[in-house]
Amino acid sequence: MVRILGIELKRTAAVLVGVLIALVMLGVLHWGPSTKNSMAWTRQWTALAEWVRFMLVFSWPLTLGAGALQGLRDRRSGVEELFASTPRPRARRVGWTLGALAVALTVGYAVVFAVGAVQVPSSTDYFHWGWLPVALVGVLALVGGAWLGVGLGRLLPSLLTPPVLAVAGFALTSLGLGQTTGDGFRWTLLLPSVVYPKTVFASVAGSVSAVQAVWFVAVALTGFLLVALRRRWLGVLPVLVAGAVAVPLLPATLDEAYSPDRVAAELVCSEQLCLTRAHEHQRAALAGPAREALRLLAKLPSPPTSVREVPGTSGPAPREARGPESTDAVWMDLDEFTYFRRTPPTPELMTTYLLAGAGTRTCYGDYVPATVAREIAARTVMTAWLTGRLEPLPVYRPWVGRDTDALADKAWQHLNSIPPATQAAQVQAAREVQAACSGDALTTLTGGTT
Repeated sequence: MVRILGIELKRTAAVLVGVLIALVMLGVLHWGPSTKNSMAWTRQWTALAEWVRFMLVFSWPLTLGAGALQGLRDRRSGVEELFASTPRPRARRVGWTLGALAVALTVGYAVVFAVGAVQVPSSTDYFHWGWLPVALVGVLALVGGAWLGVGLGRLLPSLLTPPVLAVAGFALTSLGLGQTTGDGFRWTLLLPSVVYPKTVFASVAGSVSAVQAVWFVAVALTGFLLVALRRRWLGVLPVLVAGAVAVPLLPATLDEAYSPDRVAAELVCSEQLCLTRAHEHQRAALAGPAREALRLLAKLPSPPTSVREVPGTSGPAPREARGPESTDAVWMDLDEFTYFRRTPPTPELMTTYLLAGAGTRTCYGDYVPATVAREIAARTVMTAWLTGRLEPLPVYRPWVGRDTDALADKAWQHLNSIPPATQAAQVQAAREVQAACSGDALTTLTGGTT
């Protein structure tokens, strides 16, 4: 059996397809957005599994087209009628070809995963098995696409079939990128890739992975039957039945398709610094900036007593405007600080991030309101009062206009013109307004003069 499989690996394009898929996925992963923020594909196990699955947007259409090219082999070699006349069952003969494709694609997928897996332990101490179903479904999707391509190549024996299928596959996988709700979203969950990964604190729900696994097994079975049966129309039955069963079982919204990882979001506290279990590996780098920020914030009448990480969004949906947060802590979302990047910020810059807004976070989410200049000006002046120097907050400087600088200059002049005790009281009051996201922090900071 091993000898026959080895012969098929040599005779077919299976090895070449496996190598091509691995190179395409590794190339896009290395040069694409998967290297940024806490969801970089080499930082967390969940991120690794979901990014490799996301790469099927590019690799699955190629697999589909390559499978179709393999399906044309007998016709191009002129032996189709000869093989059809032999008493040997067609399913047994084509099974080795399909098996070779499955082995090559599985190995290629595993190589991509292994490249990321050897790097993840250096970035996190948090290990779990929740990523495994996501990864395994990706293998089923890749193999199912190849087998379906072989079947369609046999059904439509034309040299145009492979490129047409590849283009159609890419158009199909692209459809699911922007769909996040409604009946159409259920259908996108039948696509091989997952949604663009955005948070380490949630992963694809186990029930969704189970339904997807059944669906892709049906896709692979359809491809096999299209090759093995003489009555080829019977081959479409598995995918029709699986689709009719799977779609009603799938969730209708993006948030329902993901389940929160409460263990990853659990806070672990030590020496006034509380980090989520997923990011506890960063404690050594963050402890110094956290201590310095708390030391400077001690100038406030009611200073915070700890620095605590916010677990970020619970799902991959766009981040909404945040709700009120207590003032007894400095709340931080490390992705908001752009902490996770190729070159992490210096301790001094991280301290500035923690001091922004006197230790408060911005109130807006992914949608930035027109009044953002007033909020940023207030946060800039509150930070300046703590550090003793008025400087633009580093994260905002590239895209905030001159209106923010003018507002900040005026508020800073006003704050320096009043007694120190009044300054502290107004900064404290503005901090409470910013923490609650209720009212105008700049008006509170300047006593209504700005």
